[in-house]
Amino acid sequence: MNGFVSNPTANQPNLLELAKQGSPQAIVALMNRHLQPKGILVEANLMDGCFEIILQADQLPNQESLVAFIRKGLMSLEVASIKTVRIYGQQAGKDFPDWTEEFELGEIPVPSLEIKPTQSERSNVQVPKIEPSFEEVRQVNPVPNLIGSAKQQSRESEFIAALQTFQFSSVIPYRQALSPNLYNSRTVKLLLFFGLFPLTLMLVVGRAGLSDVSWSLGAYYASIWGIILYNLIKPVQFSWKDTLKCVFFTAFVGIPIDLFIQTVPPFSFLYAAITPINGGLGLLPKIIGFVFGVGVLEELCKALPIYLFLLRPGKLNDPLTAAFYGAISGLGFAIAEGVSYSFIYANILATQEFGEESLGNYVLSNTIRFVSLPLNHAIWAGIVGYFFGLAAINPSRKAPIIFIGVAISAVLHGLYDSFSGTLIGLTIITFSVLLFAAYLRNSKQMVDEMQQAEMSHQASQSR
Repeated sequence: MNGFVSNPTANQPNLLELAKQGSPQAIVALMNRHLQPKGILVEANLMDGCFEIILQADQLPNQESLVAFIRKGLMSLEVASIKTVRIYGQQAGKDFPDWTEEFELGEIPVPSLEIKPTQSERSNVQVPKIEPSFEEVRQVNPVPNLIGSAKQQSRESEFIAALQTFQFSSVIPYRQALSPNLYNSRTVKLLLFFGLFPLTLMLVVGRAGLSDVSWSLGAYYASIWGIILYNLIKPVQFSWKDTLKCVFFTAFVGIPIDLFIQTVPPFSFLYAAITPINGGLGLLPKIIGFVFGVGVLEELCKALPIYLFLLRPGKLNDPLTAAFYGAISGLGFAIAEGVSYSFIYANILATQEFGEESLGNYVLSNTIRFVSLPLNHAIWAGIVGYFFGLAAINPSRKAPIIFIGVAISAVLHGLYDSFSGTLIGLTIITFSVLLFAAYLRNSKQMVDEMQQAEMSHQASQSR
């Protein structure tokens, strides 16, 4: 490649002049003029004398030729403000570079100046023979107790010399760490958020009450599951507005509605069957209470925003999108429920003797409420949402499809609650997760079946 300041066009002299004055934008424009036709995009940033250049292409740029091209071009510009050049070769779409090279601008290898004598000169050299004195012999061959000390000093000197061969900017790339380009990476943003949020929370609300801490931690853990579920489900339609509407509606409107309906027959009788005072009624009434009471009511509560904000206005045409928003609504339910239970656990701890067992149960119960159970609620609500999406595709069978979705989630939810804390309960939640994954994997087949059923219905209606 030739230098990127060669062959100026009609409008290049002004651009070239700006580049020689040290304008990063002008230098990048010159580089892109030569490299973009080859499918290579150039971005750059100048900070404290270090010129960082990012080369992006679908096929990784050839390192040797591009570095030589950029070095030649920058040296011809003779920009005084650029001292160091750091080049990154990065495949398009990736967050991190595949190769990096750094050099000082104007850095040219210096040939060795050592003068070696010829063979004839070496043969004619006469070395006088000198007998060493006693003191010299002692310095060359010290007594044994000084040999180890001399070797230790030699190793330390070699270690220090080896340390001095490292460049500070290479060992600690502070310019790159402070570069705005680094924060454009989605991965870096997530690392900062999830790593710093609890520490920031301690600084901001460390002395706040239990309510503030519980809500903050609930939102923190729910956001982790939300990102995981987003990458798992990959919804076709996504909107931050709809996401927040589902979370807040379920947490602050749906749960109060749920608590009110619990007091109204027949749900009041079903909830009475699961209270500890009625534990002697037997396993069957307990299962009936959890399935037809807790399971049905809570799953309907979590499905309500999906129906109001997405299905009813006709925004849904994909079961994966509906499954995602259903899962998000489930996370909103889990946040509010976790906060209420954190108060219950704190009161139990305060009334019991302050012992190691009480503390262990308190920590474990809170962890389950804030970490594990949000996923359970998200999975069951995601199944209901999935069937809402199928109902949107097959509106002629909307009611039966929604009924099936709610029934599946209510049964799984109720059975888990009936056997929570046992191996049976663990088996039920494991099956729930696997069933949800199977729905996601088979979504295309389910969509095709629903579309064919709707077309058949429309054909029969037109006859």
